[in-house]
Amino acid sequence: MNKLTRRRFIRKSLRLTARAAGVAGVLAMSHQLMRRPRARYPLGRGKYPREVAGLIRPPGAVEEDSFLPGCIRCYRCQDACSPGAIQFYSESAGKHYHTPYIDPSVTACTLCMKCTQVCPTHVLEPMTFSERGKVRMARVELRKDLCLSHKAKRIRDEQALLMETGREAVETTAWAERRGPCGECFTVCPLRRRAITLEPGAFLAPVIHDDACVGCGLCEEICRVMVRGEPALKIVPTRRLT
Repeated sequence: MNKLTRRRFIRKSLRLTARAAGVAGVLAMSHQLMRRPRARYPLGRGKYPREVAGLIRPPGAVEEDSFLPGCIRCYRCQDACSPGAIQFYSESAGKHYHTPYIDPSVTACTLCMKCTQVCPTHVLEPMTFSERGKVRMARVELRKDLCLSHKAKRIRDEQALLMETGREAVETTAWAERRGPCGECFTVCPLRRRAITLEPGAFLAPVIHDDACVGCGLCEEICRVMVRGEPALKIVPTRRLT
């Protein structure tokens, strides 16, 4: 086989291979399309995802029975959210699809109130920055056994009790790991000294005041950074679903 013949043979082989690969790809795609059920909008049917069972709306949100029909899914609130805290449910969330929510475990709300200024239907009621204390998005729970500052305080109290009873003060490694003081939740709270205060002393142990807490989630966000594993502060949704 001369040089010219070899070239023709190679070109023909490449063309045949390419055609075979193309036909196989088309057949595979057709097979997948044939198996896929007809899409319906919204896609979600039946039970909603677990996260919808306790959702947190952006600040200024009206009650759910007015929010759902009033929200036009324009995404303006998300565009105005500088920290990127506002997310939107997908079609799998049923009637909540394309409506905004906040997940403090991902990104907390800074209460800048800009989202309330751009909502065209006022399902996020217009509020100024100075009115941020009127917001009620959720509530926060504090687990003292996970809090670095409360953990350090407990160690101190346990050792003091041992010394009072005449026994040697020996710290346990379990309680000593990643102990306080911390106080970061108080530092980041936009309503500090109202929603969060610190116990007197050197341990910076936080005290949560439910009547003033708006549930923005900044304390949970920073706590996830400071504490290894489960955070000591966690936002709990309180919104009534329709």
